[in-house]
Amino acid sequence: MHWWIVAIALLLVVAAVFFLQRLYLRPWQELEHLLTRIGRGEQPPTFLLSGRPRARRVGLALEQLLARQRALDRQVSKDAAEMRAVFAALTDGLLVVDSTQHILICNPAFEKLYGQSPIAPGTPLLDIIRDSDVIEPIRATLDQAKARVAEVSTPDRKKQLQVTVVPITGQDGGASGVVALFHDISRLKQADEIRRDFVANVSHELRTPLSIFHGNLETLLEAADLDEKETRHIYEVMKRHSDRLNLLVNDLLSLARLESKEANLQLAEIRLPDFLEEVTRDWKKRLAGKNLRLELEVPEDFPMVHADERRLEEVVHNLLDNAVKYSHHNGRILIHARAPDQEIVLSVSDEGVGIAAGDLPRIFERFYRADRARSRELGGTGLGLSIVKHIAQLHGGRVEAESTLGQGTTIRVILPNLPAK
Repeated sequence: MHWWIVAIALLLVVAAVFFLQRLYLRPWQELEHLLTRIGRGEQPPTFLLSGRPRARRVGLALEQLLARQRALDRQVSKDAAEMRAVFAALTDGLLVVDSTQHILICNPAFEKLYGQSPIAPGTPLLDIIRDSDVIEPIRATLDQAKARVAEVSTPDRKKQLQVTVVPITGQDGGASGVVALFHDISRLKQADEIRRDFVANVSHELRTPLSIFHGNLETLLEAADLDEKETRHIYEVMKRHSDRLNLLVNDLLSLARLESKEANLQLAEIRLPDFLEEVTRDWKKRLAGKNLRLELEVPEDFPMVHADERRLEEVVHNLLDNAVKYSHHNGRILIHARAPDQEIVLSVSDEGVGIAAGDLPRIFERFYRADRARSRELGGTGLGLSIVKHIAQLHGGRVEAESTLGQGTTIRVILPNLPAK
């Protein structure tokens, strides 16, 4: 009988241990298992824990915490993707460097500027950039926590960049890193150079005739014994340079109109053979002055040209003006037209002095002359071919030139032959 009591007591103890294990220990084991699965990045099938309500509340709180964490992770990933998209869309190079001068972030524009793609985070800055003009502003900004601006060139020297370096300041006010923005200012530099050249060229073009005016006026005022022949000669010189100034001003105004935003075209259908016959009729006297022969090679069935008639007339006048000026006596000038692949190619060729190969790429620049002295002697302003180029571009076309020194020059104006709107 005594052993039954012992057996029952043992059973009660075992039952109590089992009950306590289910009530207190099993929820902790399940919680440990849940945390292990979460740590491996897995999604547990359930967060319900065995045991008392308090254990179940722990499981529910853990599920809510994990849901918030994953929502936060998704938001961070979304924000990071948007930030990467913004960085990638920037046309300026972007570089973020830490306090040890290791790259944290850079965008494709920066990688392209420095010919490195891709650049891994953590790469030492000196592995990518060795130019002290770039390194020094970054170092100075890290040391002094003050923004810097510098102008530098790309490694191939083809582009000019403005580098703006801004510190990333920590709680102590020091720089924990820098953000550098690399902005391409090549066009601005080129535009500034063109502006300076333009001012210098205009000043030079004005100085010569104005000096002559001044000198001749002084002569007229101070010399009382000038005879009629000498006086007439002075007036003729002043008239010639007055005409040159007038031509220069007209060309400058024409070029300004073509370059302005208000420039527009009055497109019309032009029958090219009749148009060229009419335009060249005014040139007979100038052609006869050098005994030049003008030939037109334009088929009678040439397709209608859709262009601004007044602008096209200006193109032909400028091209003929150059051809006549630089042609030898008794030479030939040819105006030729063809229509390949929905384009109109109008070319003017002469058998004149020609242009050196080194000068040819620049002949469409404003005021550029292959032979300055000869051009001034012949009355040129140096703007004619620039006007031709701008008119072609206004039509959506382009210009080309080929020349052999001593044999002649051909200028081609190529326009898209699109229907008039």
